[in-house]
Amino acid sequence: SPQHGGVGIPFPIIFDNEDFDCRTPKEWLALGYEQGSVDRKPVPAKALLPTKNVDPESPALEYSWQLVGVLQYSLEKKEYLVHKADCNGWVRDSDGKPTLNGGQREGITRFPPILMRRYWVPRIRLLFCAEDPRVFAQRVQFAQDLRQYTEAMILYHLSIDCMLVWSGTPTLDPTSLERIRNYAVSTPGLHLKHLQECVMELEEELRLEYIHTMNRMCFDKVVQESPEEFPHIKIPQKEPEKVPEKGREMGIKRMETFRQSGILCC
Repeated sequence: SPQHGGVGIPFPIIFDNEDFDCRTPKEWLALGYEQGSVDRKPVPAKALLPTKNVDPESPALEYSWQLVGVLQYSLEKKEYLVHKADCNGWVRDSDGKPTLNGGQREGITRFPPILMRRYWVPRIRLLFCAEDPRVFAQRVQFAQDLRQYTEAMILYHLSIDCMLVWSGTPTLDPTSLERIRNYAVSTPGLHLKHLQECVMELEEELRLEYIHTMNRMCFDKVVQESPEEFPHIKIPQKEPEKVPEKGREMGIKRMETFRQSGILCC
């Protein structure tokens, strides 16, 4: 991940794009069934795992792609349970027997999964032997690019939010704020009782957004004039504005959203 001053921005979440997947988790696991058999075998794959059977949370770990058998899938974790293959490429349980049906027939073991050569891994770290490795490489590249872009945008907006607010900083004109408030609450059909509870919070949000916008304009100008002093800052590109083909449908959807929220009555 990009670093500045030796300090990186950690992310506990996994960046991925499920659109690259050609099968659902249930369909991947179903590949373990052989014709005429009721037992499900581990699905062959390669997983990015620690080179040694140690705590996967350790920061000093080294990872490599290793042969595994896919046993289960957790819908809650959105991760696959994999079992490391032995030196002969076999997936065996603690008794040296073939692992079938996701290892469920073994029952509850007193050994933690890590000692049984098992790991929970996200899909982005799992390459099935039955999928196109070129598509998987595109998936990994997409995830890496998305992570780098997200880190850059967080650093960009964090830098703006940390700018000092001084007496010369332009502020939202009270007259303009009052005019915005009057326009908002004068809309026919509004539940004023519910709306007034949010007015103060919305006004404070408007002030903060206005200050953020002013600081952003100054920040962008300084970075563009001296890019060599800010090599770690990436200014987001402005997306071209597009005229909607059917503006009336969008307006109807927004009105329906207001009705469902209870702000607008009929």
